Amino acid sequence: MARLMKAHGYLARTFDSGANFLSSKHHADCLIVDVQMPGMTGLELHHRLVAAGQPIPTILITAHPDEAVRMGALQAGAHGFLIKPFSEDDLLGCVRSAVGRSDANGRKK
Repeated sequence: MARLMKAHGYLARTFDSGANFLSSKHHADCLIVDVQMPGMTGLELHHRLVAAGQPIPTILITAHPDEAVRMGALQAGAHGFLIKPFSEDDLLGCVRSAVGRSDANGRKK
């Protein structure tokens, strides 16, 4: 995914866990996170960022579709929820929309 994002002009960084992202103090305009990650789920990462006053448009991805998880994620403010395998166009559309939403809210790119 990082290569895809870079190929479309985005600066992309990868982290091996939600905890490592949080400890990096890295600013992001959008997050793409797996629902099931080691140590902290993607939804838990999203909740922590919101609770810390640092909401970042988050796109959750999963290979294990669960309607209750999807609805919970969207109700919690996740920007998107994609089920693997998804198309590059679907992912890029979500990212463009998420980054556009960030810009509309006055966040710096």
